Order: sequence, then structure tokens, then C-alpha cells
Amino acid sequence: MELLRVPRQRHSVPCGHEPAARGHRRKRSRRRGRTGPDPGTSPRSLRADDCVLREIEETLQAAEGSSGDTALSTAKFFLGIALTSREAAADRDRGLELVVQVCDVWVRERTRLYLAPSAQAVAARERARRGDPDGAIPVMRTAVNDLFETGQLTGGVLAAARLVEMLLDRGAHGDAAEAEAAIDWLANLPTAEGWAIRDTWLLRLRALLSRTRGDDVAYHDLVSRYRAMSKSLGFEGHIAMAEAM
Repeated sequence: MELLRVPRQRHSVPCGHEPAARGHRRKRSRRRGRTGPDPGTSPRSLRADDCVLREIEETLQAAEGSSGDTALSTAKFFLGIALTSREAAADRDRGLELVVQVCDVWVRERTRLYLAPSAQAVAARERARRGDPDGAIPVMRTAVNDLFETGQLTGGVLAAARLVEMLLDRGAHGDAAEAEAAIDWLANLPTAEGWAIRDTWLLRLRALLSRTRGDDVAYHDLVSRYRAMSKSLGFEGHIAMAEAM
């Protein structure tokens, strides 16, 4: 059931603007020797504190001393993702620049394209943050589809969650209905029971949807459950987001 599908582009375009070409899609998302964390970003690292950035900067420095361009570009990519999760605008600007720069090189050279949807999701979220949700949401829809189609479930869940947030923030006609459909779709993914990352996001998203609909009782109940689950699992980023609700 493809609730989030949008038309595909048949040509390559920069990662910071529209979905990349699909003719050279990776068949598998897991690969030995990957540098850095899962591009889906773990719940703990959703809040990229100084310690996280220090670790990634050290990885980048090590990659700069190696002979492989792949390790260097991948380290830059993960540093960019971490920076875009920071509060400071300067950090997010630098992060977005790194992500788009590296992804555009990969698209041009037809390498490591399995990471392109994650880059597009990051760029789309920043585009929405900067006041262009109408341009960002179609890009995020395509990134969600691409991540799930290439088996990157964690990244797909995160991108879908960000899409729901963007839809509810925009609040245009039909956005709440699309957000609810996306939430239901995530809830019914054919995965093993007790998928903590997905289940934690679902509590947050259902709380946000309840707030949009003016259901204060459901909202406060869901926020309480979201906060409790985040704390029980030690998901620091989610704990911070729950406290902010």
C-alpha cells in the first residue's frame, strides 16, 4: 500500500533540491565497512551533543588520513547529518552544506546511492524549517518511499516521522488526513513485535495528531506515555522532545 508515493524523476538532479535519479539504485542497504552510524539516526543520537560530534569529527580526521575517498565522503555525510540536528543555525547550515555537497558527488559519480534518500530527507527537513514546506514535502515523500524500497527501515521510519511532523506543521487542507494515513501505515509495517524505534515515534506522532485535532485528553495521555517509553529505553533525543511537549 503506497500511501506516500509521488511521481518519479527520470533524470539526476542535486540532492538538495529534488529526488535523485533511480536508475542506479542499490539492491541492498547493508554493506560491510560502512563508516559512521545508521543514516536513519538512532533515537539516542537524534540530539547530537558535543560528545557525538567529537566522535564523528575524529572519524572524519581518520578518514582524511586514509587513501580512500569513500571513507572521507561518508564521514562528511554523517557529520552533516549530526550537525543538522543541532539548534544553532550555523551548525545546521554547515551540516546541510556537507550533506548536499557529498550527495551531489555520489549522484554524479554513481556511487553509494543508497545513502541519497537519507540526504534528501535531511535537505527536505531543513527546507521546511526555512519556510518552504510546499517544496520540502514532495521531496520527503519520495525519500520515504526510497528508504523503504531499499530496505533501510530505520531511516524510513525517521523520514516518515519527519514527514508527518511537516504535514501537521503546515496544516493545509488534507495534511492531517495524510499524516494519519502515514501513521497508520507505519503502525502496520510487517515487522517483529516490539520494534522500539518505530513504537516510540508512533506515540509522538499520535500525540501531535491529537493536538492538531484539539483532543487535549488524548494528547496529554500520549505525551505521558511517550515520555515514559523514551525514559525507559534511554532514548535521549526522544526524552528531550517529550519534555518540550
